[in-house]
Amino acid sequence: MTARAALALAALLAAAPAVAGPDAGAPPADGVFERARVEVAPGKHPIHAVTIENALGDVRVEGHDGKGVVILAMKRAPDDAALDRLRVSLVPDPDGAVRIVTAVDGGREAVPVARSAVRIDLVIQAPRDARVIGRVEDGKLVLVNMDAGGELDTGGGAITVENVSGSVTTRSLAGAQSLQQVFGSVDAEALDANLTLDTIRGDRLTAAVHDGRIDSRRVKSRSVELRSTRGNITFDGDATPGGQLVIASLRGDIAVTIRTFARVQIHTSGAHVVAAAGGRPIDGGGTEYGTGPRPTAIELRSRFGDIQFALVETGTR
Repeated sequence: MTARAALALAALLAAAPAVAGPDAGAPPADGVFERARVEVAPGKHPIHAVTIENALGDVRVEGHDGKGVVILAMKRAPDDAALDRLRVSLVPDPDGAVRIVTAVDGGREAVPVARSAVRIDLVIQAPRDARVIGRVEDGKLVLVNMDAGGELDTGGGAITVENVSGSVTTRSLAGAQSLQQVFGSVDAEALDANLTLDTIRGDRLTAAVHDGRIDSRRVKSRSVELRSTRGNITFDGDATPGGQLVIASLRGDIAVTIRTFARVQIHTSGAHVVAAAGGRPIDGGGTEYGTGPRPTAIELRSRFGDIQFALVETGTR
């Protein structure tokens, strides 16, 4: 697509009339708003990647069965002059990549507008097999019903991932993260926020937080590594034959429930190590349960926190 065509799409997004479709945000109680909808069909190549950069609000990406990309934008501003300066630019690439960026037009003659006074929320409908790269600041970032994974990055905004296949990478400074029904490798990091993992099925799961909790359940990954500096960690999942599980916290407590039919080797290091109610005793120097040629190596560490461990034998392979 030529630069002129890309600019024409940006202008269309700036001036498109309100239409029916998925809600990109409720109208403001005061000020002015505008809804816009634009659909972009693929060019010579199928759309295989969608990148969204929105520093002005929320982003929600939904997988759909269509071949094109649908953009629904809700713009909010204190007055018409400020609203006219809000832009959503869409730049397709001939190789099948699409990039969507929001901005506030500037210029010497423009009256300054506070970033907090304007907002653009986006709902993007993309082909399910396209990989998504999303970046926001304080807005929410949501990825649902996609088959090629994604890379998500926020400042203070929350991240939600649900029913997604493929590898997923998430990063946030102060935004809570929730990943549910992810069928692929996961790499999640947060500085000062909680992380929730539910139904993770992939070869590898890596998660780290500085000051926040990690709560995980229904995890079945060959390699699992969960780390925190100050927050507690809970884990409830399966042990995979030949796999590895490492859970470590400097100051947080650790509570682990392993469900397995296989052989496990457990090593622990912490201020206080106990078996969960009804659980089997464990020795910090190394404890082994079960039978099988390929044991799962389990390492649990907390320098200043307590470690609680329970082993549930499923009895089936």
